[in-house]
Amino acid sequence: MVNPTIEKLICDPSFIDYCLDHESENFVYWQKWMAENPQYEHLILESKTLILQLQAMPSEEEISTERRRLSQAIDELQVNRFFQFRRWLPYAAACLVVLGISIFFYQQRQVPLQSSMATVEFLEQKVPAGKYMNIQLMDGTKVRLGPTSTLNYPQRFTHGERKIALKGEAFFDVAHNADQPFIIQAGEFDVKVLGTSFNVHAFEEDKLAKIALFTGKVEISNESMHLVIVPGQAFVYNKALGTYTIEPFDRTKERETMEGILHFKHAGYSEIGSQLARKYGVVFQPDAIIELDFSGSIAHESLAQVLEKLTLTTSYHFSLESNTLIVRKK
Repeated sequence: MVNPTIEKLICDPSFIDYCLDHESENFVYWQKWMAENPQYEHLILESKTLILQLQAMPSEEEISTERRRLSQAIDELQVNRFFQFRRWLPYAAACLVVLGISIFFYQQRQVPLQSSMATVEFLEQKVPAGKYMNIQLMDGTKVRLGPTSTLNYPQRFTHGERKIALKGEAFFDVAHNADQPFIIQAGEFDVKVLGTSFNVHAFEEDKLAKIALFTGKVEISNESMHLVIVPGQAFVYNKALGTYTIEPFDRTKERETMEGILHFKHAGYSEIGSQLARKYGVVFQPDAIIELDFSGSIAHESLAQVLEKLTLTTSYHFSLESNTLIVRKK
């Protein structure tokens, strides 16, 4: 491809195949192409993210529901003239409208927080299972939220510091401001940055919490510890033991995690079940006595394909009944 653009890439069948199927011949081709054309790395990543968003397009029923909710919200704001829905928008535009504007109005709730100087409106973003959401804060910070994640943040940042709270996982590209540190409350830790990019995995129910740093520098602290990590390092905290490690991480796999690709290494049933619940919106029994040791990746496959893969590669039979994951010994 000569002089690639986002429009060319998202319309190229081989590039779409590369984004959605890691076992195809096109995946090998584009991996080689990117190695030979590193100047287009950012363009490739942006195009790939868009294709993955389009691939996760909501159903017609979800779209209809969101349209009704959005229409009601618009009536309340008395700005009907600025929004007009057309049934036959191009595919990409429809996805961006649904994933951006519709989910914004549907998920967003305003929670007043009283301060000593003025009332600051706090917003709460919740992402449903199987979906991802890109938002941009008022300071220019970009956040990509993963499935079932929740982000609480002020509608505007006041003087002093920029402070938000995360439950779940997200990729942050923080706008630099040396006079106003950016602080993320993630479970048991505060993550302080000035301007950098990193992933945070901080689900309350998970045994491990993780912060993987791509660029810049972050400070991680709580009541009993304070440390700094540098690019290429990951902070991994074991909640049960109350211990942590600083270790290297695979940048490609870490980025793919925020694109919806699951990577497992000697994973047990609890880890597999919780990840499938977030990705596909299914229910599982976390306390079930099932002995699994699974290593592998799950890309953008249907749930039926995933259950078949797990059945073929483990000593258990996986199935779905009334949206509940059922696992039986073979």
